[in-house]
Amino acid sequence: MLRHRKAQSTLEYIIIFTAVVGAILLAANTIIKPKVSSMLEHVADQADTAVKHVNFE
Repeated sequence: MLRHRKAQSTLEYIIIFTAVVGAILLAANTIIKPKVSSMLEHVADQADTAVKHVNFE
């Protein structure tokens, strides 16, 4: 009976850990993704502006 309770407790911790990790990943996707996208667009615009000033002749 004690072994069954220990296995149940371990499973409960695994389920809680998985839920916490999932929540962190969801929050990271929601919060960080737009910021990274904005940053990459800014870098692309800066690179485009820099290339327009270069004379390849």
